Amino acid sequence: MKNKDKNLLIQLFIIAIPIAIQNLINVGVSVTDTLMIGNIDELQLAGISQANQPYFIFTTLIFGLASGSMVLNSQYWGKRDIESIKTIMGLMMRIAIVGGLIASLVVLIFPKEVVSIFTNEKVVIEYGAMYLRIVGFSYVFSAFTGVYLMGLRSIQNVNVSMCIYGFSFILNVFLNYILIFGHLGMPRLEIIGAALATLISRVFESILVVIYMYGIEKQIKYKLSDVFRRTSMYWKHIVRYSLPVLLSEINWGLGISVQAAIIGRLGASVIAANSFISVLQQLAGIAIMGFGGGAAIIVGNLIGEGKEREEQVLNFSKLLVKLSFFLGIIIAIGIIAIRPIAPSFIKVSKETAELIKNMLYVSAFLLLFQSVTVTTLAGVLRGAGDTVFCAINDIVTLWGLKIVLGTICAFALKFNPVLVYLTLSSDEFFKALVTIPRVWKGKWIHYTTV
Repeated sequence: MKNKDKNLLIQLFIIAIPIAIQNLINVGVSVTDTLMIGNIDELQLAGISQANQPYFIFTTLIFGLASGSMVLNSQYWGKRDIESIKTIMGLMMRIAIVGGLIASLVVLIFPKEVVSIFTNEKVVIEYGAMYLRIVGFSYVFSAFTGVYLMGLRSIQNVNVSMCIYGFSFILNVFLNYILIFGHLGMPRLEIIGAALATLISRVFESILVVIYMYGIEKQIKYKLSDVFRRTSMYWKHIVRYSLPVLLSEINWGLGISVQAAIIGRLGASVIAANSFISVLQQLAGIAIMGFGGGAAIIVGNLIGEGKEREEQVLNFSKLLVKLSFFLGIIIAIGIIAIRPIAPSFIKVSKETAELIKNMLYVSAFLLLFQSVTVTTLAGVLRGAGDTVFCAINDIVTLWGLKIVLGTICAFALKFNPVLVYLTLSSDEFFKALVTIPRVWKGKWIHYTTV
């Protein structure tokens, strides 16, 4: 390994570790909800899982907006063009806040109708609607916090998001403890307590962001007034490079929610098992997301420094793909190792416990190839501005292979739920078959700055 590559890897891990810790914190919120509610009632656990699907779609939209801006801003940071970074962040913030308001209105006015999209179990719908009537108020706060903190990632400022989400996580765990179970003199609210804890934590995050924005941050000095900056000169590049990222993320979010809707019609035990596995899978994928996120930033920054960096970018990207494969193997082995004891973490029936054990084999398979695809698609290729290819790959594999085949296997062929889950998880394997050769060919670098 060349010294230049070693230095870049060190820089990548400096960025990736805080991103991974932030993801750990975010997943930690789901873990605490799952473990605490899961030890009360698996139907309430299923209700939270299905009620979180619209929030998942919305946060995917926010992540897509922020990731799209990162494609441009990481290269602008390579050029140290601060004004362009502030302008693009302002536009994304404007869209995110309006989207948050609309999403909140929909889930607050039609909570039962929204949850019923993802399951036909009446008890699960009732619990889900109870949760959604409270959590629905948090969407705007999540939009504001998410876009700003993701914007800071493009300038390699990843520690602040780790700290803010860390403080929020601590608050969320404490509130879950006293509100779900009724400790410290508080009433026992169970699923309502989990919803209140989440809402309060999201508001707290936004307050911390405003304090940091106006009192501490000195690199770009972004202010809320930047939301109203004119963006006309950037639209060509936004449409060309950022819009495909947004479409890709929306497509992925909708696909995962369609998957939840398919699983939501296979019975309460399958929903509960999938709820637990989804959280465990997110937990196992923390290192993957950190590695991929760091790759996107480093590749984008290098390309922004000029064409003389191209050969270094190409060689370093191939190294990242190799490392991602080894990372996936390690994670898959860990999932298989924990499989025998996994159901004991929550209170479930024997049927649900057996489903969890069998479905974790599929999770190991999925995470092995997800490590590669996150590094290639969300990392190297997206950071290099190859966003149209990424969007096409995501759309074709998700809908053509995953959702269509999953629907046929679940409802036409009536396969066992584990086989249905395997079909729904197959897209990562097919993505890897396409993206690895793409990286090796090396014709994917785009210069995205104005």
